[in-house]
Amino acid sequence: MTHDFANQHTTLESFFFEEIERAQSERPRRLSTDVEAYIVGLLARYATRTHAAGRTSRALALDYLEARDQQGSRRAKALRRVGDRALYISGVVPRSMTRSPVGVRYVKGIGTAAYRAVTDAPTGGHLDVLRRIAANFDEVADVIGDVANPSGGSAANDGGLLEIYERWRLEGDDADLRRLVAAGVLIDPDRSDVVQ
Repeated sequence: MTHDFANQHTTLESFFFEEIERAQSERPRRLSTDVEAYIVGLLARYATRTHAAGRTSRALALDYLEARDQQGSRRAKALRRVGDRALYISGVVPRSMTRSPVGVRYVKGIGTAAYRAVTDAPTGGHLDVLRRIAANFDEVADVIGDVANPSGGSAANDGGLLEIYERWRLEGDDADLRRLVAAGVLIDPDRSDVVQ
C-alpha cells in the first residue's frame, strides 16, 4: 500500500468504494447500491487472495459442475464462489484468456449461470443482489474493469488498435468498444468486415 492510500483510506473497502464511485461517474447508468456494496466486498476479498483467480487455479468449469452437484446451503455457497470468481476474472483480468482455449464470454456465461442457480434455489432466493448481478453481468464486470484499469488502457498497452478490434469482434467487450470509439474508429454494430 502506498503512503497516499494509508492517508486517505483505513480499509480496502473504503478504497474500493471510492474507486467504484469514480468508475461510475462517467457511465450513463449506475449500479444499484446493493450491487456496489457486493462488488466492494468482492474486490476487497480478492485483493488479499489474488491466487484464487490466477492461471494456476482450478478450472472454473470444473468448480461450476462440482458446485451444481452439491445440496442445500453448500450448493449455494459453492455456486456463489464460482460466480464471484468469474466476475473477478471478467472484470480484472479478462485479457489473461486471450491465448486460452476459452474466452471471456465463456467465463461470463459460467458466472451468470452460477449466480442464477443460486437465486433459483430455495436456500438462495433471498439474495436478490445476485439476481441483479446475473442480469447485468457484463455491465458489472465493466465497472470492475474500470476500477482495475482506471486509464481504460491504451492502444499501445493493448497491442494496437487492430488487436483491440479483433478482440472486440470475437468477444464483444464493451471496454474494447469504448477504446475503439475513443480512438476515432468507426464501428459497424453488426461486426461485419465490409469496408465502406
